[in-house]
Amino acid sequence: MTYRITLILIMNFTAVAAFAEMWAPLDVAHQMGMSKAAIERVKKGEVVVEDLEASSDKDLSIAIIARVDAPLEEIYSFLESGRLVELSTVTLSAGKIDTATFSMDAMSLPDDVLQQLVDEPEDTFYMSSDELALIKRAAVDGKARVLETYRGVLSARARAYWEEGVAGIVPYAGKDRSPRRDLDYANAAAKKLIQNVSVLAELDVVPAHSSSRARHRLTWAVQKGRDRAAPVLNHHILYAENDGEVSIVRRFYSGYDYDALQIVTGILPSTELACVVFYLNHTYTAQVAGFGGSAKRSIGRKLMQKELVAEMERTRTAIRDR
Repeated sequence: MTYRITLILIMNFTAVAAFAEMWAPLDVAHQMGMSKAAIERVKKGEVVVEDLEASSDKDLSIAIIARVDAPLEEIYSFLESGRLVELSTVTLSAGKIDTATFSMDAMSLPDDVLQQLVDEPEDTFYMSSDELALIKRAAVDGKARVLETYRGVLSARARAYWEEGVAGIVPYAGKDRSPRRDLDYANAAAKKLIQNVSVLAELDVVPAHSSSRARHRLTWAVQKGRDRAAPVLNHHILYAENDGEVSIVRRFYSGYDYDALQIVTGILPSTELACVVFYLNHTYTAQVAGFGGSAKRSIGRKLMQKELVAEMERTRTAIRDR
């Protein structure tokens, strides 16, 4: 199944009228590349999942489509509130990054993770060679100094991203570990689908220089990975018009498990009291590249799917009950 025309419809807000009666016309299902059965499942309230075409050999890509029984303005208000992070079972702590100071003083790490960062910095979190050198020097003075230095590393990454955009992202140490290149792939995939000129412009904009009506903010979070807690840095873009909205979350730093990700969420009203949400996730990890990559990506998608569907369900419930 292809979601090319799906996203064209999402991003081209003038096409919203086609969704006003999306449950009935068979031609809408044909245009979207979705089967009649899939449309019926969404109509009945199911969360429908499909694979997206991978943008690189590191890309775990997935699409989720669901009905949310709330008007557009309520969903927009929910996204603006920042409550979405509360619904993630892997998020241990989170906060906003002040783009005047880029301070990371509010971020902390569990004691065992800090000790590992002291003992094995190159095997604890993804960092550049220069960043690793800073942490190794700080490790001589113990956990408090290491935490202070690592906060400085993240602060510098946040500042460089805010002031230079994707071009300001430094690569991780190791072969083929470039979040910048990964996010360039994500942007290239999105540009093939998006028609709305204003949304297209936001994909390449340097956040500090954005003059559009879109809202930009940076956040941090500490999330539980496979076997340790690790920090992530996020850029949130929210663009809204009267007949739809688009949210882009770009994870330009991930401390562990994967290298980077970009999520595009399109929301269009199907009636006055309900909307259709299209959630498209591109997650990049070197663990699925190389020999046997196709099989590894398939396994990775299945592992992602369970948690993403559960999070969509929690989000629908939270919006309904707010």
